Amino acid sequence: MSDFSFRGDGAGGPLPGAGENDADGESVFSGITDAPSIYSFNSSRDGLALLRMIQGRTFNAQNDLYYLPADTTEFARQEKEHFAHLVGLGRLYVEHENVQQILSLVDGEHKRILDLGTGVGSWAIGMANEFPHAEVIGLDLAPNTACANTLPPNCRLEFDDFNLGLSHYYNSCDLVHCRIVAAGVKDFKWFINEVAKCLKPGGMLFIIDGDHNLLNSKKEMQDLAYGSGGPGQSWLARAIFEAAITLQKRGSDFDARMKLYELVSASPYFEGVGEHVYLFPVGPWEKGDTPAEHQQRQIIGILERQSMIDAVHSLKPLYIHEGYPAELVEQFLKGTEKELNELSVHMYTKWFYSFATRNSVPIQDQNEAPSVETNA
Repeated sequence: MSDFSFRGDGAGGPLPGAGENDADGESVFSGITDAPSIYSFNSSRDGLALLRMIQGRTFNAQNDLYYLPADTTEFARQEKEHFAHLVGLGRLYVEHENVQQILSLVDGEHKRILDLGTGVGSWAIGMANEFPHAEVIGLDLAPNTACANTLPPNCRLEFDDFNLGLSHYYNSCDLVHCRIVAAGVKDFKWFINEVAKCLKPGGMLFIIDGDHNLLNSKKEMQDLAYGSGGPGQSWLARAIFEAAITLQKRGSDFDARMKLYELVSASPYFEGVGEHVYLFPVGPWEKGDTPAEHQQRQIIGILERQSMIDAVHSLKPLYIHEGYPAELVEQFLKGTEKELNELSVHMYTKWFYSFATRNSVPIQDQNEAPSVETNA
């Protein structure tokens, strides 16, 4: 169960740059129905319990499995990635008609949307604005506290670790959304079934994640850079590949991100399982067939380039902590910036948008959540 929950005053307006230096003592409160907690977040009082500093970056202090920052720089990167997906899809979600039907306003029905791994909170805020009659909850190990005063009145963000279970949301959600969470999941099979418990029959699950193997301009596996690198080789692809191996060794079920469709299909609690695959250019190198498509691909490319450069910087503490030589880490950083800024290597990121509908099969008792290392 979550110990900390905050919700803004509904002032609205654009999402500001997120950061750990939010004003102390801001009045925040929980959601419009029975929330798991009511709490006023105070950065100086609660920061030591919820956040920690590692190599000059702010990290969550609840769970050592997810070893990526939760600070101003990382939230800015997450927002760029969010906008890349928003431009790529043209909206916040796939399966538009189904989502509209599920979340339509019905007298006497309470609609609830749960965003797991909400991070900067952009997706949750967008959904709260699009569906003002629905309650939207963004859950994360360390969500963006800086947006507390600009959250829509029907939206709240919570500090929580979903690896510990989500019993306070069982059978209460119409839609559950999980984007780029694999690095923080111990057991994806367990996670999918735990999410199924949260959905009402007929509710929808969306799991989105990317392949850590980047593709070249021919949409084939990108060659990794080693040694001094070479023509057509990529330091970004090498950096992401090394991060994937390292996260998996640390206990993340990281490979699951490439078999989401199979994992959801294997669950007895879902029907109508499907998947959409998107390729995003990294950098503004790809041309579109029409002026509108060209503009779209250029915008996505610019956002993905910025996000990927920032991602390698966010991974630096992980590399150092796991014993990578400082010289190699510096090569990851400089090589990535050089090849992306010069557009010397043309690459795609590959994204899997998996979705399913909760069926009416009763959920049997399951084992407790998998053990996850936590920090006192």
